[in-house]
Amino acid sequence: MASHVIILNATIPAPPSVVWDVITDVGRADQIFRSVSGSEKLTEGDYGVGTVWHEKRTLFGHHGEEELHVVECESERRSVVDTKLGHDTIRTAYRLTPQGASGGQTRFAMTTTMIESDRTPAEKLSWKFFGGFSYDRTKRMLEHDLQDLEAEVKRRTVPA
Repeated sequence: MASHVIILNATIPAPPSVVWDVITDVGRADQIFRSVSGSEKLTEGDYGVGTVWHEKRTLFGHHGEEELHVVECESERRSVVDTKLGHDTIRTAYRLTPQGASGGQTRFAMTTTMIESDRTPAEKLSWKFFGGFSYDRTKRMLEHDLQDLEAEVKRRTVPA
């Protein structure tokens, strides 16, 4: 059962290939996203189903660590990433859609869903009191991620 869903989207002034290169640059996420303080790719090869990386993020002033897994991937179009948080799964889906006659823009959609599984009674009670606060803070962090994504795409498309 999904307890929270956050949907963000933007039109980014670059083709999907450039946006894709940024969101799949998981080994450099700490240089792209302000909330990521460390990132290490744990698997070899190109980004795709089975890619795993370890990420350190700052949220609520807390430095948390997550292991992220690509569970679905259609290159330059769509990716779905899962991570475990206690008894829950956080699933983030990215969709890239070419825009404009020349495909020089990308409609970028990010949907993050918290999927509840086997919460303890204490976790359920805690969520009733703090879930809204967690939702607001997570949404703000994801909005920052979207801003950072757009900034990195612009850096990569500016002629040298």
